[in-house]
Amino acid sequence: MPTAIKSVKQSFVSSPELLEMMETFKRMVNDCIRIGLRNDASTMKRLSKLSYSQLARYNIVSYYKLHAISKAAGILANRKQSIKRGYQTKTPYLKKGILVSCYGFKIADQILRVPIGNRQYFDIPLNRYANKILFDSVVRVRSFTLTASSTVSICYSKEVGEVECDTISGADRNLANLTVGNERGGVQYNLSQSVDIVENTRSIVRSFKRNDVRIRKKIAGKYGQRRQNRINQLLHHVSKQVVAKAKQEKTAIAFEKLTCIRRLYEKGNHHGRNYRSRLNGWSFAEIKRQIEYKAQWEGVPVIQLSVTQTRGTSKVCPQCGKRIQEAHYKDVIHERQLWCSKCLKWMDRDVVAAMNIARKGGEVFHRSKGDASEAMKGNPTTPVILRVDASKLARGLSLKLTEPALAK
Repeated sequence: MPTAIKSVKQSFVSSPELLEMMETFKRMVNDCIRIGLRNDASTMKRLSKLSYSQLARYNIVSYYKLHAISKAAGILANRKQSIKRGYQTKTPYLKKGILVSCYGFKIADQILRVPIGNRQYFDIPLNRYANKILFDSVVRVRSFTLTASSTVSICYSKEVGEVECDTISGADRNLANLTVGNERGGVQYNLSQSVDIVENTRSIVRSFKRNDVRIRKKIAGKYGQRRQNRINQLLHHVSKQVVAKAKQEKTAIAFEKLTCIRRLYEKGNHHGRNYRSRLNGWSFAEIKRQIEYKAQWEGVPVIQLSVTQTRGTSKVCPQCGKRIQEAHYKDVIHERQLWCSKCLKWMDRDVVAAMNIARKGGEVFHRSKGDASEAMKGNPTTPVILRVDASKLARGLSLKLTEPALAK
């Protein structure tokens, strides 16, 4: 059975000894990064051989050294992937102190016990919400992460069975709504409040006239974090409803691939400042991320479609396949509506896109299942093709293999 992973966070009161351990962990990670860059090593195995002996000078529990190497290997691997994709990268380093481990810790009597060496532990009382999650019988606690900002994140997992889906729903992400639909229709979830939050935050930040860059930056960061928290909470409620509905109706969720959205609304692309601000505050990736991890936790399949598969989803009628026309922008009655001259009716463009995404997702989903009945050894049907995975065969290749078998 596949394993789903989540984490729970809470604050705690740190100690000078624990903060010193976090700084030591940070220095070990940065040392491993320098060794990896010097030797062009980004894998865990090679980086361990090169850097483990170099970490002997640090007076810390040994398994923290292994996790420092693992953290550095992840940073170097991400840098390598960015270079392959053509992105310019700076020399990576860990800026703030953290402490990560999946060994040695204990959770007992509603307390997280973090090892600090010499068989000593630092106790972190867990709040009611964390205890409710972590003491579930189906949950297995995997690791913890402590940060210098006095936040502890505890990672946990469980084995989930995949839901046997009967239908596919397409998710169309828009600035003011999320539309989820299939061949029977669609449901729109209102996200216009997130647009208002972005506008209000922008107006508040612009109202400050303090002639000090450091103070302005600090204020902007404070209100930016507040905006992010409020929007994420709104998206949390919407994504929770989407996944719960999909699980209840046994429906897989298909997503289109949105690429280069930020580049479309850069300065100099002949867009107004207010328009660019609204579109650049669009959390299209966050809503997808929340739906994906919640669907994985509930066993609901998620299908990612390519750009080619979802091109023109808002321009084709999902019922007859004819190209449909958009209403004039001054027509308030049919705003964001599309007219199909063959079906003779108006349709919401977001629902149309969701229905088309669902149709494309259904093709991919059923194709991935395949029909492997004739290729399985021991199947009573004839002919039997031994040691062939029929789900990976093309139709033409399957016919070519079957004809000689029939001749024999």
